[in-house]
Amino acid sequence: MARPIKGDIRVETTKVRKSDKLLYVYERTVKYNPELRRNEILSSKLIGKITPESNGEVIPTKFRAKPKSNSNEPKEISRHHMGMMSLLEWIGSATGIDDDLKQVMPEEVYGPLADRISAIARFWIATGGDSLPDMYAWQVKHGISPEKMISEDIYHDVFEKLGTNESLIQNYFKLRASRLDSRDSIAYDSTTISTYSDSLSQARYGYNKEHDGLPTIKVLTLYSLNTEQPFAYWAQPGNIPDSICVENALKQLDFLDIDKPMVVTDNGFCTQENIVSYIQEHTRFASRITRNDGKWVSEAIDKHLADLDDINNVIDFDEDIAGICSTVRPKLSYTAKYTSANHKKGEHVSLTPRLYLGIFRSRSRRFEAERILTKDLYELKRMIEDGKEDQLSEAAMNRALKYLNWTTSRSGTIKVSFNKEAVDEAKKYMGIFSMCSNRVNSASELLNLGRKREHIEDMFELLKQKTDGNKPRVHDSDRLRGRQFVQFIALSYYDYLYKKIKDLKSKLGKPNGDAKHDLKQNLKEENSLLKWLRNTSLNEILQWFDAVDLIRLTGKKHQNLNLITETTKRDRMFLENIGYYGELNHTAKA
Repeated sequence: MARPIKGDIRVETTKVRKSDKLLYVYERTVKYNPELRRNEILSSKLIGKITPESNGEVIPTKFRAKPKSNSNEPKEISRHHMGMMSLLEWIGSATGIDDDLKQVMPEEVYGPLADRISAIARFWIATGGDSLPDMYAWQVKHGISPEKMISEDIYHDVFEKLGTNESLIQNYFKLRASRLDSRDSIAYDSTTISTYSDSLSQARYGYNKEHDGLPTIKVLTLYSLNTEQPFAYWAQPGNIPDSICVENALKQLDFLDIDKPMVVTDNGFCTQENIVSYIQEHTRFASRITRNDGKWVSEAIDKHLADLDDINNVIDFDEDIAGICSTVRPKLSYTAKYTSANHKKGEHVSLTPRLYLGIFRSRSRRFEAERILTKDLYELKRMIEDGKEDQLSEAAMNRALKYLNWTTSRSGTIKVSFNKEAVDEAKKYMGIFSMCSNRVNSASELLNLGRKREHIEDMFELLKQKTDGNKPRVHDSDRLRGRQFVQFIALSYYDYLYKKIKDLKSKLGKPNGDAKHDLKQNLKEENSLLKWLRNTSLNEILQWFDAVDLIRLTGKKHQNLNLITETTKRDRMFLENIGYYGELNHTAKA
């Protein structure tokens, strides 16, 4: 029998190694918290430090008041770029990222680990993904104090600490998940990272999105569709297909205490086995699905093709797309993992769940696909008529045999005609796509969920480009795990500002009924800001504000004079509208 938890208050002596490599000795008053399963620190007092010269003895620390400066001494004058740094600090605060890191990694236990993670993440976002060896010069330029600078040894140490302490990573995910809205939808997708390393056990030959022939590591990420923020991820060997990852995703959601989520995925995760898993776990889902994913899908599409030409079925928020939602009951089966009252372990069990299949056709995609097909077929026709049949590739020849018929006359003239039935069959499904769900029975709602999920594809590209994520750049699996976690933090920073700017662009220059707002001059200024945002990337926006300097001077009346170079009216409008609060704009509101 386990000992009962007393929960009494105790005084402990703890040694903490800080960035100066010295051991500092603290006297701490702690109390065990059974809910968190760790000690809570009630108070902490620095007793002394242990230096290499003290031979293990504690040298008492003496606290002295800062000496007053002599008026005859030269005054320190400094200047550094602070505009972008202020924006990134605001993001860390507004998103709760910094608070969650510090809650999981309190300074009295882990030292400055949380601050260092944020610093590395901000460097990647600020520089558009520069490699870490360039970080020192960047820190000097941006006024980072020497005691807080991140060196090569420090960032390697950060990656190793994170990679060897999985509880830090998972507890952070849990805190991020607790911030989700109760009705949030969860998107789940993956990408691959190529590597030349032979020492990373997760690097395997499998599907490679870069098509560079290298072994890959697969990174799977969970996103909130409401906030467009990632809140959890994990890595696995690159040879494991997407379709068998759903079971792990459902287990991850269970650990994160996400109640009855709506899981939204691409068709790579949509298989009969995964649909059965969703139903058995009582999980709501919506997933892209293709005609090849089941006979019941192709039959439903064939049945409703004519409905997609009905103007009454055009989606209200997108006139380019027509869609209908059909109720289907496919015959599915699975192998029982356990013996129950209804079946034995290993027995094949059949079920016919009620599902909703959203079938859509995009007019523009249909027209473009038909145009490309017609162009390709006429090009094949000309080559065959010119006697260049032997120059066709194997794929081109197969295409010609499918869609074209040709004969050679006695005079040697080649006559080519089109196989109308084959061409019409190909055109029949152009512009068609579909989504399947066990809860959503509205075509417009299914389409909206699918479009929100597409944002993840952009974010994976940003993960690689803006956080130095194209290659692992480490040769140890633990350090890779830690590096990926810091990249995940950087992606969270980027996503937050990305969504703020996207929401802002959707509102600028539009009357809202407020007489003061709708003044002609105000709308003109908003349109000017909108034009700038449409023609400027997020990284260019950060670089624009990086030109704002902080100059420190000393005057006769004031010991510390901080001068911030001016921001333009357009800059202030931007900052106010994204909700920024900080040094850059004193008039902006949170």
